[in-house]
Amino acid sequence: MINERINQLLDYGLKNNFLQQDDVFYAQNRILKLLHLTTFKRLDDLPEIAFSNLIDDFIDFAIETGVLTSKTISTKDAFEAQIVDCLLPRPSELSRIFYTHYKTGPKTATTFFHNLSVATNYIKTERNKLNVRYKYQGKYAPLDITINLSKPEKDPMDIILKRDENDQYPACALCMENVGLYQTETLAPRSNHRVISLTLDHEKDQWGMQYSPYAYFDEHLIVLRKEHSPMYVNSKTFHELIDFINKFPHYLIGSNAGLPIVGGSILNHHHFQGGKYDFPIEKAQVLALFKRKGLKIEILDWPMAAIKIIGNNENKILDMASQIFTDWQKYSNESINIFAHTKEDHNTVTPIVKLDGADYNFYMIFRNNYTNDEFPYGMYHPNPSRFHIKKENIGLIEAMGMAILPGRLLTELDMIKQVIKDKLSINDFPELKKHQEWIDSIKDLELDDWDSFLKNEVGRIFEGVLEDCNVFKYGSNQDFIDFVNKAIY
Repeated sequence: MINERINQLLDYGLKNNFLQQDDVFYAQNRILKLLHLTTFKRLDDLPEIAFSNLIDDFIDFAIETGVLTSKTISTKDAFEAQIVDCLLPRPSELSRIFYTHYKTGPKTATTFFHNLSVATNYIKTERNKLNVRYKYQGKYAPLDITINLSKPEKDPMDIILKRDENDQYPACALCMENVGLYQTETLAPRSNHRVISLTLDHEKDQWGMQYSPYAYFDEHLIVLRKEHSPMYVNSKTFHELIDFINKFPHYLIGSNAGLPIVGGSILNHHHFQGGKYDFPIEKAQVLALFKRKGLKIEILDWPMAAIKIIGNNENKILDMASQIFTDWQKYSNESINIFAHTKEDHNTVTPIVKLDGADYNFYMIFRNNYTNDEFPYGMYHPNPSRFHIKKENIGLIEAMGMAILPGRLLTELDMIKQVIKDKLSINDFPELKKHQEWIDSIKDLELDDWDSFLKNEVGRIFEGVLEDCNVFKYGSNQDFIDFVNKAIY
């Protein structure tokens, strides 16, 4: 049976264009070595078999013959990645193929690379289907709510501690050293991992592009500096984002804010995230409109303080974005609890760029990571009263209106429904203690459809989480409008 499966895997690689005919003998010999086999016969006209079934049979064979001595998911994932790597071109060869497609068009190139990432199961398509997704019709725009069953919830304090960790190899999950990595105790297997080399902002081949294994949205990609260096947001960042969009105009690209509390979960490696998706912030209404220097600057009706700069001249866009950012970095207004600097700088932005026809849409979401004794997690972090739904940092994706909520919620929502409908004691469900206040506020309602109600409640609470992060929440829309009006002189 294993002889047939090796043949079918080779045929699968040929059909999906990540294995070339001249490389078949090389690939099959690598597979034989991996499986501790010494004989093989090439067979023709075998029936096609689903990739997942193929891999399952390879793993079963490896376990039965003692090649694999563990049955854990991580061990199986690592072995699968190593099998697939036997069929893949070297990273430099894949980049060459990518840029051959790029001559036809950037979309042709990214479609090739994305299809390869799906076909090789680097993008965990079947696992991603387990995630729960729905829309919440909120006060500002329909928000995307996702309950993520793929990855564990992170504590913001752990993220701060990991920012300065550099004593492991690879130093983080984004490092180029992950390419071809079998696995470690802390890092996922990356034997089948490939990164396309990029030039951004005149830095030749100093950048890489990959797709996210656990895609939160369509063609979710990561763009990273090849050098392991900390996140930053400044005018150079803005140039890098614009340059990426010029090269890949069919995508959106954005950066986390780069500071603890208001940044993403990986602060020690400079990177962006993007993809082919329309985010809720793009549907936000306009509170105020200014016209300056051939550009339109819209103040958005959004739960976080956000603007959109619109124009077809990239230099004017970049100058305006840098000008506003510089003013924001030094803006303080103690009457509404905005502190630009104490022992460190606090003001930054989450920038996002997308093309709309010939116009650049440059979004800036204003962030501040000031903390005090009352708010150790941050004055503009989710309020502790909402930690039962969302405790993690609010990064780029969520600031644009897509909730990435912990997988524990799925089970907990079912428990909450059971407790309320059957009038059970919450003391019998220790997992629900964190939801006590919320449960008490809704338990006496008479409802026929608790499922829809609870999903709506989660959306409402997430919308409140975004409002918690609004740096002008202690003031008014007019305070924000006044700041922008002065900054765009």
